[in-house]
Amino acid sequence: MSADSDPVDLPLAQRVTLLGLAHLSRTGGLPAHTGEVIRACSGRLEAVEDAALGRLGEAEVSRALNALEAAGYVEMAKTGETSPTGKGRPAYSLAVETDPVLEAFRDDDRMEALLEAFAQAWN
Repeated sequence: MSADSDPVDLPLAQRVTLLGLAHLSRTGGLPAHTGEVIRACSGRLEAVEDAALGRLGEAEVSRALNALEAAGYVEMAKTGETSPTGKGRPAYSLAVETDPVLEAFRDDDRMEALLEAFAQAWN
């Protein structure tokens, strides 16, 4: 993994977002927009038993994606798409290999159940 830190040390919202991107990578859904990351995670967040996380909103995922990009975990992809208001619509891909991200979260007590929830979709 080329990012400088261990993904387990990231804040919880960033870990969930990174795991969502890893899931999308596994299912052929990258590059992904913020909304696609949210949809990938919705319905599975109850696996993360953390009242502080609550629901994963657009602003929180956008901040997480920006932080993950700055940390070297994700990169912005140029898709040429625009939003309904005509502005650019950023999409993101993993800048690191998917399997090491998944392996790191296998040993993360807070992310293990979410990883298992995603893994059910891979089988």
